[in-house]
Amino acid sequence: MLDKNHKMMVYLEIAMVSAVAFALSYIPLQLFHAALDLSLSFIAIAILAIRRGMLPAMLAGAICGMLSILTGKAEFLTVVQILMDYPVAFAFSGLVGIFSFQIKTKRQFTFWIFLASFTGSLARWFWHFVAGVLFWGSYAPKGVSPWSYSLLMNGISCFFNAMMLSFVLLFIVKKAEFLIRR
Repeated sequence: MLDKNHKMMVYLEIAMVSAVAFALSYIPLQLFHAALDLSLSFIAIAILAIRRGMLPAMLAGAICGMLSILTGKAEFLTVVQILMDYPVAFAFSGLVGIFSFQIKTKRQFTFWIFLASFTGSLARWFWHFVAGVLFWGSYAPKGVSPWSYSLLMNGISCFFNAMMLSFVLLFIVKKAEFLIRR
């Protein structure tokens, strides 16, 4: 059973990471197309996921997504779309935490970091893919199916975000390990 001080510390970290992740979302890092960007907020959520586990990171991701909606930063088409693209997708970034134990124990941590990064990326961008098919499909170029367009755009974004996150986490584990320790 966690004592009150430990629980309070976890809640404070969730609040801080949510705020930092939201602030990082204002730094634009677009790739080849406006729909392809590197999500710096993903880094903050992933650090919390490794530090505290999947559930606190999922809560921080959901809060970050809700902040995007509440501040008008989110792109709104329908209620289901905005919930899917923001709090749900961002929450699933926290699945990086599934591998927190393996990363912190330092046994083949490079493998586990890549696996965690790709797991969190695939989980998050799955929701963006579904929203892309269901809600953004009309923006696909003429003659391109919404399925293909969403898979291509979200697949590229997922891959580059997973790679970016993997390298950042490798650096953190090697040079700033205190960020992932409790």
